[in-house]
Amino acid sequence: QPLGPLRAALDGIVEPWPLPGRFKRLACAGDWSSWRIRETVDLPIEGFVVGVPSMSAIGRHLATQCKGLTMHVDRTAVVRGQDPKTGRWEVEWKREEANFGQLKYRPELKDVPAEVGRADFDAVVLAFEANKVLRGCKSGYKMVQPSATPEITKRLAKRTRTSQMWNLMVAFETEIEMPWDAATFEGHRSISWVAVDSSKPQRAKVPQCFMVFCTQEWADWKQWGKRDVERDLLDEFLGLLEKVV
Repeated sequence: QPLGPLRAALDGIVEPWPLPGRFKRLACAGDWSSWRIRETVDLPIEGFVVGVPSMSAIGRHLATQCKGLTMHVDRTAVVRGQDPKTGRWEVEWKREEANFGQLKYRPELKDVPAEVGRADFDAVVLAFEANKVLRGCKSGYKMVQPSATPEITKRLAKRTRTSQMWNLMVAFETEIEMPWDAATFEGHRSISWVAVDSSKPQRAKVPQCFMVFCTQEWADWKQWGKRDVERDLLDEFLGLLEKVV
């Protein structure tokens, strides 16, 4: 809900979403073995917007208004290490040409050229969750060495507790007629939020894309693996669709 000068600065870069009557709160009743939808309530949508044609358009637009700022977005970046003589950090980034599947979901990537680049920086800010900053990450696109200073480590090590929340991205080749564009869920055993991403303005309607967030309780229930989440949360989502469609 951008307000004031920020709202004016984003003119033409954002559009309203969800539409009136298309944002709901669903109250559920039951337990882990059985549940039902008890109540559906319309939620206010005044001021809610999304970036068009994608959310990254907001950051790109604002960056163009910052003099002397160079942005490399939609890139995979890796911190290669620190030069022992200069103390500067070497960062390498790259972007390969978007494949067919990526273009189906994000058509704006067709205008993003393939690129490989590198540069040295005085400082690098890692916008990761606290446990990765403290202990590093050994795999995936967030692979990085621990980066916390001794003082930060001392202050956070015994106080930081994270909970691994899961979101499931699901796509259907044919469009399902949904009664809402986005919905929050109260009392559901596993799902807290569902958004029909394809209902956002200037998005492809097919494949129809959904974003599903689990509840805190479901995430903390056990140590989930990626395949377990894909199987079990998808099953929960399909069960939800049977009740709302």
